[in-house]
Amino acid sequence: MHRTVCEAMHRGVVTGSVGATAAEIAQIMLENDVSAVVVVDEQLNACGVVTKTNLIACYGKDLAAITAEDIMSSGLITVSPDTLVHEAVQQMLASKVHQLVIVSGASVHRRPVGILTIGDIVAMMAGRPGPQSEAQVRCSQCIRRLLGMPVEAERAAGRDEHEEVANGP
Repeated sequence: MHRTVCEAMHRGVVTGSVGATAAEIAQIMLENDVSAVVVVDEQLNACGVVTKTNLIACYGKDLAAITAEDIMSSGLITVSPDTLVHEAVQQMLASKVHQLVIVSGASVHRRPVGILTIGDIVAMMAGRPGPQSEAQVRCSQCIRRLLGMPVEAERAAGRDEHEEVANGP
């Protein structure tokens, strides 16, 4: 199978600035239900990643005095959207990382356009779309309701929202 990273990556990368405090990065992770935040510089180029592991190394310290730049993983590993998934997997294994930042543009400008995680790869191997957080599921359900489409949980229960509206609860 010759799928590209673009087909498997998460779009809408969760980012934080190099000057964000560790407390702010923790808040970003919680609000977005992610395990890693891509750190961007003033030009919005990817320059590092802060993972939950990086963050918990700050436990018991003054989080307001620690910046993303202080704790981010150095040596950011990136690939382009047209990289083949099997090449990305080999890069993850060789680099011993759980995510790759997908960037567009030349090597001078590394604008993050997506992220590929080991969870995405495992989901692909199982023939499923990538993993979704509860927040993503809720957002998807709200959009489906707004568009008048059945929501997955209601379908699983044998109900269609249109029936509920027409027939009452």
